[in-house]
Amino acid sequence: MTEKRELARLVKRIQKGDAEAFGQLYDRFHDKVFLYVYRQTGSGTDAEDITAGVFLYVLEKIDGFTWRGAGFAAWLFRIARNDVLDYFRKRGNGAREVALTDEIMKQPSHQLVEEQAEASFRDHQLRLAIAELSEEQQQVVLLKLTMNFSNRQVGEVLGKSEGAIKALTHRALLGLRKKMEEQLMPRNEVLDAADETQVGHD
Repeated sequence: MTEKRELARLVKRIQKGDAEAFGQLYDRFHDKVFLYVYRQTGSGTDAEDITAGVFLYVLEKIDGFTWRGAGFAAWLFRIARNDVLDYFRKRGNGAREVALTDEIMKQPSHQLVEEQAEASFRDHQLRLAIAELSEEQQQVVLLKLTMNFSNRQVGEVLGKSEGAIKALTHRALLGLRKKMEEQLMPRNEVLDAADETQVGHD
């Protein structure tokens, strides 16, 4: 059984009131959602609170979920992103840094550009450069390079088309390259990927 079909069956079981199925779904996605939130808040306590709220919302709203578009994971992370935005609104922080510490950037990735980026993320100056990107560009980097999301999945999380996500990725990589050059750092191969119009999974 493919992962997508297995997940679809799990969602159906939850919609029928199967508590054990929800537990399995929670176990499957909790760490990824927590990591996604923590990378933005930089607070383990706040990230855990937000993550718990995400899954509570999922439990309350999953009856209305229909399998369409990029699927369940994109729906889940869209909820998580909205909750993170609410968190910063309540704190009065319009802009924020993505908490790209060495410890939380160890999750492996699959694509070549992602493998190069993973090694480069350990560099302090590159993390600072990423933090200077727009919120949406940070989201693209976060979701594509650390969650292995496709353009379609990222688009559903951000409410944008695949074409818009490709453009955002392109601009994010161009922005990173410019900032790195301003810091007089050697041009990294991953930043040269900005010349590609196709980045990540399509």
